[in-house]
Amino acid sequence: MLARRLTKEGIERFENFLERLRDHPNSRLPTHALTDEKLSEAVDVKIQVESIEASSRMGVAEHVFQLLRRDTETLRIDKGFWCWLSLYWFNELCPVVTGERVPGDRYRWIAELDNTHRAYRHMLAGPYQIYRAHRDDPDRARAFLCGPVHQLGELLGQIASRPSLVTCKAVAGAATRLYYDEEGDKLRRGSSGKGAGSARRFADVLSQLDLTWDLHSLTADQLLELLPDEFDRFLKRLPRHRQLLLIE
Repeated sequence: MLARRLTKEGIERFENFLERLRDHPNSRLPTHALTDEKLSEAVDVKIQVESIEASSRMGVAEHVFQLLRRDTETLRIDKGFWCWLSLYWFNELCPVVTGERVPGDRYRWIAELDNTHRAYRHMLAGPYQIYRAHRDDPDRARAFLCGPVHQLGELLGQIASRPSLVTCKAVAGAATRLYYDEEGDKLRRGSSGKGAGSARRFADVLSQLDLTWDLHSLTADQLLELLPDEFDRFLKRLPRHRQLLLIE
């Protein structure tokens, strides 16, 4: 099917469905909105959309990135397009489990691209924007894109409200070195919570460092050297040599 965008009325129809789903788990998916002329409209670029295997955030991000490779500016900031795509892939992204669906918060489906606290929480636009920011080396952002697509993860939840951190190469690289479990494709045990070296502490320390350092000018290794010793426990498998940094 060729990609389209939901109109204002179409987005409202989708929102109403999400609201009904809370009390009526067997509510019928409004798939007619995908092609109804009043509820959706054509987009300028012809993009063929097929079914998707929504197994991981990285997989979804890569798929959508390839889907939008012909459109670099328009659709990625088009709320109606992201809502249409969310509706089109809703069965894959939110399957029926034990007789019901659990869609979660509204902003996971209705893109709020202008809201820095919620833009990266969208099921599709969020992973895509992160992947796009690190397209030269997507593996750098594994810590932000690991795990099932429906699980945001505390690390990204702590950093998502600040796009400058999510898109920073040093921050993404350091986060992956600290917290990514390659074998399980998930965040390492102990990264959640409020303890020493946790993802929450990482976000707090980044906020402090951002006041005196240009984080975008650092490498991941340089940023790791600036972190307090409490983070060393996540680096125990990696060679670590603390020394005075001279950054010009």
